[in-house]
Amino acid sequence: MSTNTVLDRFRLDGKVAIVTGASSGLGVAFGKALAEAGADLVLAALLDQGAGVLETVGARSPSRPT
Repeated sequence: MSTNTVLDRFRLDGKVAIVTGASSGLGVAFGKALAEAGADLVLAALLDQGAGVLETVGARSPSRPT
């Protein structure tokens, strides 16, 4: 029996994920999952709450309000 987890098979190291709606709901959930899988994130949100996603998973990203 294999000891690999789903995340072992679904690694996104070296990939960039663009997540829209990152201030709440599904955008937050997808942001967390993609960061945990190793992706670098670009978060787009109308509200400036997307940084909370990064802090939750320990990711780093420059914040650039538009």
